[in-house]
Amino acid sequence: MLYVLLLAVILSWFVHLGLPQVWMPNESFYADASKNMLHTGNFITPYYNGEPRLEKPPMTYWIISLGYYLFGINEFGLRFFHAVLGLLTGFITFLLAQEELKNLKVSLLSALILLSSFQFFANSRYASPEIPFTFFITLSLYLWLKAYKKDSVFLMILAFFSSSLAMMTKGPAGFVIPAGVVFFHLLLENPKELLKKRYYLLTLLFVPIGLWWHFYEFFVHKEEFLKVFYQENLSRIHKGTDPYYFYILDTLISFMPYSFLVFFAFFWSFFKVKRELSFFLIWFLLVFTAFSIIKSKIPVYVLPAYPAMSVLTASFLLSSDLRRIKIASSIFLTVLLSLTLVVAVFYFDLSKLFLLLAFVPLLTLPSSYILSPLVGGIAFILFVNTGLVGYLEKFRHYREVGNYIKTLDPKGSLKVYELGYFHHNLPFYADRKVIRNKMPEGQAVVIFKLGAYQSCQPMKVWKLYTSSESRFLVFLLDTKRGKRFDNFGICIYN
Repeated sequence: MLYVLLLAVILSWFVHLGLPQVWMPNESFYADASKNMLHTGNFITPYYNGEPRLEKPPMTYWIISLGYYLFGINEFGLRFFHAVLGLLTGFITFLLAQEELKNLKVSLLSALILLSSFQFFANSRYASPEIPFTFFITLSLYLWLKAYKKDSVFLMILAFFSSSLAMMTKGPAGFVIPAGVVFFHLLLENPKELLKKRYYLLTLLFVPIGLWWHFYEFFVHKEEFLKVFYQENLSRIHKGTDPYYFYILDTLISFMPYSFLVFFAFFWSFFKVKRELSFFLIWFLLVFTAFSIIKSKIPVYVLPAYPAMSVLTASFLLSSDLRRIKIASSIFLTVLLSLTLVVAVFYFDLSKLFLLLAFVPLLTLPSSYILSPLVGGIAFILFVNTGLVGYLEKFRHYREVGNYIKTLDPKGSLKVYELGYFHHNLPFYADRKVIRNKMPEGQAVVIFKLGAYQSCQPMKVWKLYTSSESRFLVFLLDTKRGKRFDNFGICIYN
């Protein structure tokens, strides 16, 4: 049955991958800047909406640019390689579990838990640095583990190189996370290994390779780069109001369908002193603890811990311990997923055929309580991809607005302004710079919230969302309640 579920997950990975328009705001930055890289040939400094975007190194933009090159500048090309890297992270998680546990069933379930976890799955269909970053860190740790066991300098070099690619994706954390996991693992298992010169020589070689872009941008943009670097890497440590237990609560949703079972798995493996799981325990604890201490918290920050969390959970589920807890938890999670799907179908008035998906995991319960949450998670993922996403697209008119701008000004000779709110994906769809919150000068195309601009009459009007779509659940509920939507018109100002 595990192989059937794995096939179902892989197939669902690409269902409607290119259907959603570019999400606001974060995906918009990468969609537009990567397109500009292809247009200009400048693959070092990303430019979003005509301005340099120095928040993240260029690896994510390169990955997207390759997708554009192969599949065209569209939503499928934007997300294709993120989906591929997500699947590859699942494969490496399988290899890691197999390397340490030598148990095929646990290894397969580990990969399935990762690939079906809601946060990981959603980000694998969303163009941002999170999945490439998680992939390179997971690959680095796998290569190091193989190098350590075989005493292979070549594999060690590849491990450090993968860490450099992680730095090229999100900065110094790409080295700190895998180095921290390796350090604490060796400190407990084999402290003498830490005395080997290769670790320090390779650090001196590969950290500058991973940070070359940072040095380049410092010399080119100086104070502007330092300001952004501080905000992205240092200020988050001490600025923020989220509680230390933020990620514990977030995991209850983000790590569905197995949710809180990961915490049972952690305590089970910790108190049972499962030596074969020590590497994954340290990995999980380091990432979770470090980002819990940091004041600024975002759910995706702990994604690099998800492979370790998946292995711990799979090991716990397939053990013979705490059977009653596992049965009760699995029944609860399965029923919860099915009920949520049923409620969503009726609340958003979707096709009642989706109700069939709600009954599949319930039918699995009698034969396999361990896998029933997984079946429920896959069913829910399919429901979101084929039902909810299509529903949401009825409220997202950005491509239509962009095409209308091109119709009004096919040569791109006029400046484009947006007043009253700034929709971050319009530069991508209009294929030009959109000036935000400045009064038009000379002849121009103007997009404006009705009532915010009186100098011309709208030629066409759309109802557009005026908040972050990244808060997916809030956005979803807002579409039903009509909150945070406003009418926007477009005109040519003379």
